[in-house]
This record gives sequence, C-alpha cells and structure tokens, in this order.
Amino acid sequence: MKQAFIMVVSLVLVATATVHAEVDTGESWKGFDLNQLETLSNNVFKQLDADENGSITLDEIDLLKEDSDEIPKEDALALRQQRLGLVNSYFWTEEEVNTFEVGDTNGDGSLNQDEFDNLESNVRTHVLELGLTSLDTDKNGSVEANEFSAHLDNFEEWDADGNGTIDREELAEISDRRFHTDIRRRWAARAQRQAERDRIALEMERRQRLEAEQERRDTAEDEND
Repeated sequence: MKQAFIMVVSLVLVATATVHAEVDTGESWKGFDLNQLETLSNNVFKQLDADENGSITLDEIDLLKEDSDEIPKEDALALRQQRLGLVNSYFWTEEEVNTFEVGDTNGDGSLNQDEFDNLESNVRTHVLELGLTSLDTDKNGSVEANEFSAHLDNFEEWDADGNGTIDREELAEISDRRFHTDIRRRWAARAQRQAERDRIALEMERRQRLEAEQERRDTAEDEND
C-alpha cells in the first residue's frame, strides 16, 4: 500500500529537485530585499489563485482531478504544467501518510475495487489537503496571500549580515522550498518574456520576407507590362 504514496512523493521530488535559485552574473546584482521577495511570492500566489478571489483552495491545487476529453492548447498545457510544479513545491508535506486508511473511504477495513482504482488519486488529494492545512493558519479552509508568504517572516534570520538583502552566500544557505520556488518563478517569467520577444521577432522577420517577396512580384509584373 506504500506504492501509491511513493509514486506521489516521487512526482513531487522530481518537480522540487529543480527548484534551485540562480543569480544574475552581472556585477550589479546586489541581492534580494524583502520587498522584492514579497513581490515574487505574490506572483506565485496569483498564478495559483485561479479564480482570482484572493485565496487558494483545494480545488485550485488538485490539478490532476481536472479530467477532460479535450486536448488542451499548447499555451494552456504549459500554464497547467507550471501550476502543477508550483503546487508540488508549495503544498507537498513530509507528514507520513497511511495509504490504506486514506484509501479505505468507507472505513470497512478493506479496499474494494472502486477504492483500489482511486487509491492514487485519493492519496494525492489527501497529501495536498495536509499541505494546504499546514499553510492555513486561520483554519478557514483556504490559504490567503499573507499565509502563503508567511515563510518570508524568516527574512531577518536569512539575512545573516543584516544589510537588508539576501546575497549569493546567504542564498546558498537557505533550504526553504517555498523561498526557492519564489526565486525560480522570477527566472521562469524572464524566460517567458524572452520567448515572447523571440516569437515577435520571428513574426516580424516572416512578414518582412513576405513583403519583400510581394514587392519583387509587383516589380516583375510592372516590367512585363
């Protein structure tokens, strides 16, 4: 019965293993101050707050329950994958889960066929519930922005030299998973902006080629006339 839980944790570990902060290579980079980190965390919160109502619920993070026969468009699929990675980074919990107890939804001490078929899904949902509960300090069933960014309360502890910023050396000492997810989103957003600029540049180049070709044809027609 541990296999389902191991499968869930394996997926989480794959997603979180890539959550490592990078820093600008330029000499001008001085580190992150608290305001910048709060902005990064809020950007992650907004991406997970799908209905934009100011709180994150279980329905918004249990993405694998979103079954549909329709094949999502490429941009929608990419956004879903991004959200899934953020969910795994923020709402994964190290709390031990008894997969049998979670799977035995009717509490009869055994797993029937339906419970067995839904075991992985039920364990995943339970793990996410635990993760959400751990952040939901006011116990209202959802996570608000201030709860989501509560890990930044450790800023003064992370800022070992007390200069008001987290520099390269201090960055390397921070093990908080949510902090590194915040930072990773900065570079992900930068990569997305660069990809959009590249797409626009390619589109402009394509149009210029078409216009040049059309001009060549018009010139040839004029000469034939």
